[in-house]
Amino acid sequence: MVLGFGSSNKVSRSKSSDEDTPNSSDVDKLSMKNLDTAEKGQFKEFKEFLKVVISFTGDLSSLTCPAFFLNGLSLLEYGTYWGDHPSTFTAINDAKIPEGNVAHDLTIFEQDDFQNKHAKMYRISHSSERLLAISRWFISTLYGSYASRCTDGKYEKKPYNPILGEQFHCDMGNAKCVCEQVCHHPPISAFYLEDEKAGVSLNGHSGQKSKFKGTSIKVEQVGRAVLYLKNFDEQYMIDFPDLLIRGVLTGGAYIELGGSCTIIGSNGTKAVIEFVPKPWFGGEYNHIKGSLYAGGKLCYNLSGRWSHQSFFSKPSNDANAKKELLFDAEAEAMADRVTVPVEEQGELETHKIWGPVTEALKEKNYKIANAEKTKIEDWQRGVRKEREEKKEVWEPKLFVFEKDIDGPKGSEYQTKNADLKKNIDSKHHLDAGAWTYNKSLHLRQ
Repeated sequence: MVLGFGSSNKVSRSKSSDEDTPNSSDVDKLSMKNLDTAEKGQFKEFKEFLKVVISFTGDLSSLTCPAFFLNGLSLLEYGTYWGDHPSTFTAINDAKIPEGNVAHDLTIFEQDDFQNKHAKMYRISHSSERLLAISRWFISTLYGSYASRCTDGKYEKKPYNPILGEQFHCDMGNAKCVCEQVCHHPPISAFYLEDEKAGVSLNGHSGQKSKFKGTSIKVEQVGRAVLYLKNFDEQYMIDFPDLLIRGVLTGGAYIELGGSCTIIGSNGTKAVIEFVPKPWFGGEYNHIKGSLYAGGKLCYNLSGRWSHQSFFSKPSNDANAKKELLFDAEAEAMADRVTVPVEEQGELETHKIWGPVTEALKEKNYKIANAEKTKIEDWQRGVRKEREEKKEVWEPKLFVFEKDIDGPKGSEYQTKNADLKKNIDSKHHLDAGAWTYNKSLHLRQ
């Protein structure tokens, strides 16, 4: 679907157009250029929806979107993007010291009380190479999460709002992924990724706070991800970037990342990745600048574009210092999601719930899609009413919320998370704890 100018390229923006808040008359002027017959039939409804969006003062995620602007995926499935490239996830455990770096390997440091309460000794080069491997994996997750749906002339659309208790299960290479919608008000999706053989797992949860800002939708991502390395007994906390959904009114929606992300490890390592916005005139989208630290020392710099090629280099005053490829998003295909057949899935699994809506969207039969979507919404209203009448308290089946706890009252996993949160220096909403899969790798020791 393309609104406005109908260009297959991202629309150039100016500072004034980004800051001016549109009104109803601006929406009325939107063009139907390049829309097919089925889409034109829903265009009036979509414009009315946009008028509600631009005047809405609360969280946009609470609004019901017409089928015309749905992308055919549940937001819960977005948790699988963390496993788009299973080989990079597995490789975290196998990170090796580069040849010729043996002398550097002999440099050791004793971590302070925060970094290691047991005063263990770590080799800087070992930990820095693991951090580099973690950064490579993290960068590999971004294309799928924020750019993969905007290819071949397509633009960003809204995912389904997952129902409470919705689940998604799949395998991607050697990794398995489990997702569950653990809260509805506010909406929170929990996800878990694991490669048992490699001893690597990831617990995370995310929510969104969104509002219209100028001609863009600003989305603040709430939550965190925690990476666990069994063979090194290490944890890494990761926060999320801010999102700007641009082009909703002027051509075609796409996502631009903003702010920064921090990855902080229990072994005294830290990566800070800044997402550089496109200049007002000229320039390219999706550039990054990153710095990787081990033992308080800068060990690598990151550069490039997360949606294309990214690079790493050793610290140097030479502007022409050698850069090596970190990850090539255009050359690496995303992993297939392997699920059991729909007929074998439970009633709360994503494809079982949303399958009829998705099929109607594929056929561009928006009348049927809206009808099927309404059935799901009515079903859920009935479930909530029955639960209230019985005074039942709903609880997730697959995930539990573990608070960050200092001291002896918390598990080692919880206390490490509490320490990491204190030192992450994040401006994001990290919550008071973490939604954790009840069969996580760290619980099976």
